[in-house]
Amino acid sequence: IQKELDSFTPEEIQEGTSDTQPIPKHILFSAHGVPASYIEAGDPYKAQIIDCVERIKALLPTEDEGVKVHLSFQSRVGPVEWLRPYTDDVLPSLGEQGVKNLVVCPISFVSEHIETLEEIDIEYRELALESGITNWRRSPALNTDTTFIDDMADMVADALNEPSQSVTEACVANNVGNLELEFASEEMEINSAGVGGVGFDDDLAGRARRKTSKR
Repeated sequence: IQKELDSFTPEEIQEGTSDTQPIPKHILFSAHGVPASYIEAGDPYKAQIIDCVERIKALLPTEDEGVKVHLSFQSRVGPVEWLRPYTDDVLPSLGEQGVKNLVVCPISFVSEHIETLEEIDIEYRELALESGITNWRRSPALNTDTTFIDDMADMVADALNEPSQSVTEACVANNVGNLELEFASEEMEINSAGVGGVGFDDDLAGRARRKTSKR
C-alpha cells in the first residue's frame, strides 16, 4: 500500500489537492461483502474486517500527513441486503468529493482472482474514471508473500493439534447463533483425523509435530 501511495507524482498530488478536498491521497479498502443477515445472526466478519483495517491504518500516514482511509464492500449478488457501503456506491461518492488519487486495496482477498482482476481492476477502475478519480492505483493481494504463507502454515499446524470440533461447536465458538444446525451431527466434524494418515510425513505435518514437541 505504501509503495502505491509513494507512486503518486508531485503533479498528481497537486491535482488531488483543492479547497474542497484538502487531502491529496486516499485509500479504499474493498472487502468481500456478505448478506447483512449473517452479521445479524452473530457472524463476526464485519467486526474482524473493521479491526483489520484499523490495524493496517495505524501503520500508514495519517490524514494530517495527507492520506485518508475508506472501507467498502463488494461482490454482492441477489436481491437481499448485503454489508454497506457498497464499493460501487463509494467510488462515485469519492469522485463527488473531489478525490483524484486513489489506492484500492482488496482486503479479505488472499489471492488474485476474478474479483480482483476483473471486478476491481476493470469494472471498478472504469467506474472510478467515470466518477472523476483520474489517478488509480491498486495494491496486490497477498498471494504467495512469504510472511503470509508462513503464518498460514503455522495456523494450520496449530489447528491440527486442537481437539476435534463439531460444526455446531465451531459456530458457537465464533458467536454465530440463530442458525438451524440440526444437520450438523457428529458425522460432520472439523477435526484432525488426517494427521497420522495420508500426508503425515509431509512438511506441514512435520511442522505440527515440531510445534507440539516444543510445548
